[in-house]
Amino acid sequence: MTDAIAAMKTLIQEINKHNHNYYTLDQPTISDAEWDALYDRLTALEKETGTILPSSPTQRVGADILKGFEPHRHLARLWSLDKAQNAEDLQTWHTRVLKLIADYNSKNPETPLPDPTYVVELKFDGLTLNLTYEAGQLKQASTRGNGTVGEGILAQIKTIKSIPLEIPYDQGTIEVQGEGMMFLSVLEAYNQTAAEPLKNARNAAAGALRNLNPKVTAERKLNAFFYNVGYSDNIQFANHADMVQFLRDNHFKISNRTRYFNTIEEVSAELERIAEERLGFDFLIDGSVVKLTDMRTREVLGYTEKFPRWAIAYKFEAEEATTILQSVSWEVGRTGNKYTFTNKSKELCYC
Repeated sequence: MTDAIAAMKTLIQEINKHNHNYYTLDQPTISDAEWDALYDRLTALEKETGTILPSSPTQRVGADILKGFEPHRHLARLWSLDKAQNAEDLQTWHTRVLKLIADYNSKNPETPLPDPTYVVELKFDGLTLNLTYEAGQLKQASTRGNGTVGEGILAQIKTIKSIPLEIPYDQGTIEVQGEGMMFLSVLEAYNQTAAEPLKNARNAAAGALRNLNPKVTAERKLNAFFYNVGYSDNIQFANHADMVQFLRDNHFKISNRTRYFNTIEEVSAELERIAEERLGFDFLIDGSVVKLTDMRTREVLGYTEKFPRWAIAYKFEAEEATTILQSVSWEVGRTGNKYTFTNKSKELCYC
């Protein structure tokens, strides 16, 4: 039995490594047939021993239908972000940041805060995820909820193959935040054979993650990007780049569209570039997020009742499209009028 468990652990490590290369790094290292052979050997050993280890990839196929979602209290609050609708709002936020830093430095000349530097990230349009790892093992996953308490969705999260079930960091408990989503190319492929096509990627992801049948979640082939360590009982970071590197080292999928800048003018130029490029992404975004990079500055600036003072969401204008109405057909049914619109364009935007 001991030899079989050891063989299972080896297989799990190898399969998880290949999954990370394929789903997170987009750099496959073995063929599908070779992966299937490893997976089949693992499932055979699990059947032989009657044991499934916590980090086994066989858990990702979706469990039985759940009775309901259990509430999960986050170890640290998940904050909302204040919003900037235009360049003037962004400048107002920046002026406020400079004033707060100057006020602190005038009162603490021996330990002044550094000049602000910035990171710009994509604001994904999906469903916020909060994952809890204890001693390197994924123990819980939840929705954002009200920021303090969310819904436990561990069974659903385990179906997302880019999310690690086990991470190298095993020195304590951490919570990491990210965004669950359905890539647009995956949605298109899904709808080609779906009995009931899904209307848009955001609703497809949210519906899958909050579905009591994890097998439905697995069928949607969701993905997730991660961008924050919200809680840790045993690790601290000097700046945002250190935190992102920690996430990358622990096999989380990180957006390659994260950029660092020294001036707010550079930030503004980056926001314009992202707005121009947004339709080229294979996922939905509805803006960008601007944050101060220095962690001590974040701690000093703190929070309002709702928002961190050291970050702001820059919202893009909603996309609009026109279409030609070709016909309207009216039918009288049991519950009243039913009407159907036929439009000329099949490519309506998401708004």
